[in-house]
Amino acid sequence: MHTGTLNIREIFGQDKRLMVPLFQRPYVWKREQQWEPLWEDIRAIAERILQDKPVRPHFLGAIVLDQMPHPTGRLEKRLIIDGQQRLATIQILLEAFADICATVGAEAEKYHRALLQLTRNYAYLSNDPDDKYKVWPTNVDQEQFRQVMQAGSPDQLALHALPSIHLIADSYLFFHHSILDWLVPTEPGFGKRRDVLYDVLCDYVRMVVIDLGHEDDAQLIFETLNARGTPLLPSELVKNFLLRRATLEDGDIEQLYKQYWQPFDSNASYWRHELGPGHAKRARIDLYLQHYLTLKKRDEVPVAHLYTAFREYASNGDEASIHLKSLHQYAKVYQSFDTVDRNTREGLFFRRLGQMDITTAYPFLLELFTRYGGQNAQVSKVLVDIESFLVRRMVCQLPTRGYNRLFIDLLKTLDGPAEELPDRVRTVLLSADAESTRWPKDSEFRRAWLDAPLYNRLRLERIRMLLEALELQLYTGLTEKIKVEGVLTIEHLLPQAWYQHWPLPTDVPREDAEEHRNTLLHTLGNLTLLTEKLNPKLSNGPWENKRRDILRHSALALNRPLEDYHEWNEDAIMQRSEELFKAAQQAWPFPQA
Repeated sequence: MHTGTLNIREIFGQDKRLMVPLFQRPYVWKREQQWEPLWEDIRAIAERILQDKPVRPHFLGAIVLDQMPHPTGRLEKRLIIDGQQRLATIQILLEAFADICATVGAEAEKYHRALLQLTRNYAYLSNDPDDKYKVWPTNVDQEQFRQVMQAGSPDQLALHALPSIHLIADSYLFFHHSILDWLVPTEPGFGKRRDVLYDVLCDYVRMVVIDLGHEDDAQLIFETLNARGTPLLPSELVKNFLLRRATLEDGDIEQLYKQYWQPFDSNASYWRHELGPGHAKRARIDLYLQHYLTLKKRDEVPVAHLYTAFREYASNGDEASIHLKSLHQYAKVYQSFDTVDRNTREGLFFRRLGQMDITTAYPFLLELFTRYGGQNAQVSKVLVDIESFLVRRMVCQLPTRGYNRLFIDLLKTLDGPAEELPDRVRTVLLSADAESTRWPKDSEFRRAWLDAPLYNRLRLERIRMLLEALELQLYTGLTEKIKVEGVLTIEHLLPQAWYQHWPLPTDVPREDAEEHRNTLLHTLGNLTLLTEKLNPKLSNGPWENKRRDILRHSALALNRPLEDYHEWNEDAIMQRSEELFKAAQQAWPFPQA
């Protein structure tokens, strides 16, 4: 291993190709987190030099290079084990500066050529036209990188049909604009500023370069350094691990990558999208990996230890190609959960599961749909039971902490004849009697439905899910089905500010009557759905006006029965709760003995 601190001129001054392995992640640096801080540091050094103030070099971090065999007389090559984001960004910055120098200033061509010596190889003996680029990104970024390096200007780059997410192109545009804005070619002093910026980029931007020998473990060093810059996702470490292992197993990694992993990289807007609240946010691909490992290991896998858990799991002796194929197959099933037709029973289930925000069921669901995806009747029966189990527990406000283990235990029900699958799942769900896993019967479900102030105890998305499900359940063969456009909001029929138009009963003490009302106020019997425009219009006015406007404007089956309620009070709320509970029993049935 050879280690040294080198400036940009020393790193890129020789004809050498630095290549990003296809098993590394694509370009991910962004403006606020990386480009702007880098440019501000470079600009600050240049301005201090212009003011004759002392300066220190800018340390950009470390890069790790691994040797690659190359024929005598041919272009020397290195694999970039760590630092591809830094190297690619510097190349883009240099290219933007070179393009500016090519068009402005008395010595434009001289500076343009000097900068191209830092971004281009003179590979006269090569048959590959891309050998001229000193840094060559991973497969998914190559076409975009080539277009940026060939464009010559932002206007020419705009003529290319680029994908919706084009960070390499955005990086070029940012640096081109920032450099041009600082140089100000139309003002005196442009030549001096150009000279200083060139010197800063060549001599004052430095990196620690670690050049590995044949005896060094590139994978171990890669894992140790992965927290530099933008931290690697656990899934990216898995990708690197599997494709590097495939290389050692003499696998065709180009084909393996293209067939099994490229869909993760090419659809980055989906797989890298972050889900979850606050600090718990995780990229979708890592959440998928957690569910995948959970079902494979049949044990809980903390998201913080995904890569370690995968390496442990992958030590089972299977070749890397087997693991890549399996990850790819399950990923297609996982992605189908987001694209399933919402008018089917499966689509309805996943919509409601998302509104309840219960993800611990995914390991079981992944395996269920992988094995029995074509058995629609059997799968639908299983989903009805799981949904009933989850909704009843939610309404009864029972804890969710046992769900991880429950759904792991349910995996064993997937072994056996397909026609007996629903019975096996139902037997397990019915057998649990602990607080953390029991399936509430009708009596407990009804008590919570009628009496619990769920509006105050459940998230609004869950309340909306319950009301939307009731709306669907209340349709009959005699009723036209309507498609709701836009978002419906939750409305209290007896308003929260009831004091002016809604007098309390006089046959009980006022304090007791007020307490009873304020409890029933937030029960499901007092809630409905209205359009965003109609909801505020109703406000806190008297019932006769409110009922008239709801019946005039709302087409929901949930609201039509209000025509029979000429008064709205505690008795009316209890009566409607009972009516809605009958629909809830049908939507989320409890199995008969």
